[in-house]
Amino acid sequence: MATTIYYKLERLPYGSIRRYASSDKDIVQKGGYPVLFQIYGKQCSKSYILADTKLVLQQKYGQDIELVDLSVGDK
Repeated sequence: MATTIYYKLERLPYGSIRRYASSDKDIVQKGGYPVLFQIYGKQCSKSYILADTKLVLQQKYGQDIELVDLSVGDK
């Protein structure tokens, strides 16, 4: 059975992207301590960020993970 990981990408005013990811949906939606938090430079594409996210999470949870996007607005 796949481990579900929720994530949210937010574009910051200066162009960078902030990523939150957690197996707890409420943490990603409402705030709290995420499993994964990182800020990427504005040159990083969404596909790069998601590939990086999946790689790190596979090392923690195993190969069978499912990423669910909770981002709103500019993705």
